[in-house]
Amino acid sequence: MSARIVIGVNGSPADRRTARWAAIRAAETGESLEFVHVVDEAIRATGNADFLLAAQSAARTFIDEAVAIARSIAPEATIETEIEQGDPFRIIGEHAEDASLLVVGSDWTGGERPTTRGTKSLRFAATSHDVPVAIVPDIEVGERPGVVVGVDGSEIAQRALEFAAGEAERRGGPLIVIHAWTIPLLADYNYGFEYAYTADYAKDLDEGARAELDAALEGFAERHPGLDVRKVVVQDDPVVALTEAAGQRALLVVGTHGRGAIARLFLGSVSHGVLTNMVAPTVLVQ
Repeated sequence: MSARIVIGVNGSPADRRTARWAAIRAAETGESLEFVHVVDEAIRATGNADFLLAAQSAARTFIDEAVAIARSIAPEATIETEIEQGDPFRIIGEHAEDASLLVVGSDWTGGERPTTRGTKSLRFAATSHDVPVAIVPDIEVGERPGVVVGVDGSEIAQRALEFAAGEAERRGGPLIVIHAWTIPLLADYNYGFEYAYTADYAKDLDEGARAELDAALEGFAERHPGLDVRKVVVQDDPVVALTEAAGQRALLVVGTHGRGAIARLFLGSVSHGVLTNMVAPTVLVQ
């Protein structure tokens, strides 16, 4: 894995925020930047040479604007650019195979009734080759402090936790570690009656969740001395808990599943949920 950030550029309003977000990180970490735009193969398939030429010209404009933003923020960073033609998901994914991070934008604008919603970023997140994917929404986050990460006891969540810790240390804010749990409802096999577990069992679930969070953080203080870690165990839907916590923070980090050609085509329900209701830049760790 190289210390290189790959940024997908497509001419959307989110490009400016995406370029700025990646450049700030590069200025702090020393990573190089590679901006990639892919002219969709469907344009060539039209057979209209003027249309294709216009698309290629627009691609250069998109790239140049993104590079100008990056250079204004990280003038010392090494910056490369690529304009290709074909399937954007495949080509950008291939560029990011040995990168440290893939960054793409989303036209999600926030709020209960956003004017636009991004969906392409979901596919980038689902099909990336084991590289963390940062999705940057068209939302102003200003100087929000801290990083939120969701943990659930899985191996992928542990990788998300370590990634989030590095981000919190670099940013100098707190790390909010959230474990959310819910009380399931069961349906009786014979009669179809639904019933909730008892209050005592809910208490057991809460205690178990706290023990699981403690286990996830075992040895964490030694690996990350001085980091302000705030543990949160809450009875709530994980997507709701994470988005509510991230609404006032700089970054949300979650793990996603995906191994093999088929599994990588799908996101877990939590990662999918936070990406379809974005409140902050979000990193998905595989």
